[in-house]
Amino acid sequence: MNLVDVLLNADVSKILKEETKRIEIERLSKILGKKFEIEIKPIPAKRYTEIQSISVDVDSKTKNTNVNLYKMQMLTLCDGIKTPNFADENLLKHFNAFTPMDLFNKLFLAGEIADISNEIGKLSGYDNQKNKKDIEEVKN
Repeated sequence: MNLVDVLLNADVSKILKEETKRIEIERLSKILGKKFEIEIKPIPAKRYTEIQSISVDVDSKTKNTNVNLYKMQMLTLCDGIKTPNFADENLLKHFNAFTPMDLFNKLFLAGEIADISNEIGKLSGYDNQKNKKDIEEVKN
Protein backbone atom coordinates (compact mmCIF):
# COMPACT_ATOMS: atom_id res chain seq x y z
CA MET A 1 0.00 0.00 0.00
CA ASN A 2 1.49 3.36 -1.02
CA LEU A 3 1.22 6.60 0.92
CA VAL A 4 -1.71 7.90 -1.14
CA ASP A 5 -3.68 4.75 -0.34
CA VAL A 6 -2.83 5.11 3.34
CA LEU A 7 -4.11 8.69 3.30
CA LEU A 8 -7.27 7.70 1.41
CA ASN A 9 -7.99 5.06 4.06
CA ALA A 10 -7.23 7.39 6.97
CA ASP A 11 -9.84 8.79 9.34
CA VAL A 12 -9.81 12.44 8.25
CA SER A 13 -11.32 13.64 11.52
CA LYS A 14 -8.37 12.17 13.45
CA ILE A 15 -5.85 13.87 11.19
CA LEU A 16 -7.61 17.24 11.27
CA LYS A 17 -8.44 17.18 14.98
CA GLU A 18 -7.00 20.22 16.74
CA GLU A 19 -4.58 19.20 19.46
CA THR A 20 -4.73 21.35 22.57
CA LYS A 21 -2.70 21.48 25.75
CA ARG A 22 -3.35 22.89 29.22
CA ILE A 23 -0.61 24.92 30.88
CA GLU A 24 -0.62 25.98 34.51
CA ILE A 25 0.86 29.34 35.44
CA GLU A 26 2.04 28.35 38.91
CA ARG A 27 2.76 31.88 40.10
CA LEU A 28 -0.82 32.95 39.39
CA SER A 29 -2.19 29.75 40.92
CA LYS A 30 -0.41 30.61 44.17
CA ILE A 31 -1.59 34.22 44.11
CA LEU A 32 -5.21 33.37 43.29
CA GLY A 33 -5.46 30.31 45.53
CA LYS A 34 -6.95 28.40 42.60
CA LYS A 35 -5.33 26.52 39.76
CA PHE A 36 -4.70 29.03 36.94
CA GLU A 37 -4.61 27.11 33.67
CA ILE A 38 -4.81 28.24 30.10
CA GLU A 39 -5.60 26.03 27.15
CA ILE A 40 -3.44 26.54 24.09
CA LYS A 41 -3.93 25.44 20.50
CA PRO A 42 -1.79 25.33 17.36
CA ILE A 43 -1.80 28.29 15.01
CA PRO A 44 -2.53 27.49 11.34
CA ALA A 45 0.49 27.70 9.02
CA LYS A 46 -0.73 30.73 7.05
CA ARG A 47 -1.43 32.76 10.20
CA TYR A 48 1.86 31.72 11.81
CA THR A 49 3.69 32.99 8.72
CA GLU A 50 1.72 36.26 8.89
CA ILE A 51 2.70 36.70 12.55
CA GLN A 52 6.36 36.17 11.65
CA SER A 53 6.15 38.62 8.74
CA ILE A 54 4.36 41.26 10.80
CA SER A 55 7.08 40.94 13.44
CA VAL A 56 9.95 41.83 11.11
CA ASP A 57 10.77 45.53 10.99
CA VAL A 58 12.79 46.79 8.02
CA ASP A 59 14.67 50.08 8.27
CA SER A 60 13.91 51.82 4.96
CA LYS A 61 17.21 53.73 4.97
CA THR A 62 19.65 50.98 5.89
CA LYS A 63 17.56 47.99 4.74
CA ASN A 64 18.44 46.31 8.04
CA THR A 65 15.87 43.92 9.43
CA ASN A 66 15.01 43.43 13.06
CA VAL A 67 12.75 40.77 14.51
CA ASN A 68 10.42 42.26 17.09
CA LEU A 69 10.34 39.23 19.38
CA TYR A 70 7.94 40.90 21.81
CA LYS A 71 5.41 41.52 19.03
CA MET A 72 5.82 37.96 17.74
CA GLN A 73 5.23 36.48 21.20
CA MET A 74 2.20 38.68 21.89
CA LEU A 75 0.55 37.86 18.55
CA THR A 76 1.30 34.17 19.16
CA LEU A 77 -0.47 34.36 22.52
CA CYS A 78 -3.45 36.18 20.96
CA ASP A 79 -3.93 33.46 18.36
CA GLY A 80 -2.74 30.44 20.33
CA ILE A 81 -4.61 30.76 23.64
CA LYS A 82 -7.93 28.99 23.32
CA THR A 83 -9.25 29.54 26.85
CA PRO A 84 -9.86 31.65 28.78
CA ASN A 85 -11.07 34.37 26.44
CA PHE A 86 -8.66 37.20 27.19
CA ALA A 87 -10.67 39.46 24.85
CA ASP A 88 -13.66 39.31 27.21
CA GLU A 89 -14.89 42.89 27.70
CA ASN A 90 -15.53 42.49 31.43
CA LEU A 91 -12.11 40.98 32.00
CA LEU A 92 -10.39 43.76 30.08
CA LYS A 93 -12.32 46.43 32.01
CA HIS A 94 -11.55 44.77 35.35
CA PHE A 95 -7.81 44.96 34.66
CA ASN A 96 -8.02 48.37 32.95
CA ALA A 97 -6.67 46.87 29.73
CA PHE A 98 -7.68 47.85 26.22
CA THR A 99 -6.53 44.73 24.37
CA PRO A 100 -5.62 41.14 25.21
CA MET A 101 -1.97 42.16 24.74
CA ASP A 102 -2.36 44.79 27.47
CA LEU A 103 -3.86 42.12 29.70
CA PHE A 104 -1.03 39.66 28.97
CA ASN A 105 1.44 42.34 30.09
CA LYS A 106 -0.43 42.79 33.34
CA LEU A 107 -0.96 39.10 34.11
CA PHE A 108 2.20 37.38 32.88
CA LEU A 109 5.88 37.89 33.55
CA ALA A 110 8.30 38.07 30.61
CA GLY A 111 9.44 34.48 31.09
CA GLU A 112 5.87 33.24 31.31
CA ILE A 113 5.03 34.99 28.02
CA ALA A 114 8.07 33.36 26.37
CA ASP A 115 7.18 29.93 27.78
CA ILE A 116 3.55 30.13 26.63
CA SER A 117 4.64 31.31 23.18
CA ASN A 118 7.15 28.45 22.92
CA GLU A 119 4.51 25.88 23.89
CA ILE A 120 2.14 27.25 21.24
CA GLY A 121 4.99 27.04 18.76
CA LYS A 122 5.58 23.38 19.64
CA LEU A 123 1.88 22.59 19.11
CA SER A 124 2.15 24.39 15.77
CA GLY A 125 4.99 22.14 14.65
CA TYR A 126 8.00 24.24 15.64
CA ASP A 127 10.64 23.43 18.17
CA ASN A 128 12.48 26.09 20.16
CA GLN A 129 15.89 25.47 18.64
CA LYS A 130 14.56 25.72 15.10
CA ASN A 131 12.68 28.95 15.95
CA LYS A 132 15.85 30.55 17.35
CA LYS A 133 17.77 29.50 14.23
CA ASP A 134 15.02 30.90 11.96
CA ILE A 135 15.00 34.20 13.86
CA GLU A 136 18.77 34.49 13.52
CA GLU A 137 18.51 33.78 9.78
CA VAL A 138 15.87 36.49 9.37
CA LYS A 139 18.05 38.94 11.31
CA ASN A 140 21.03 38.22 9.05
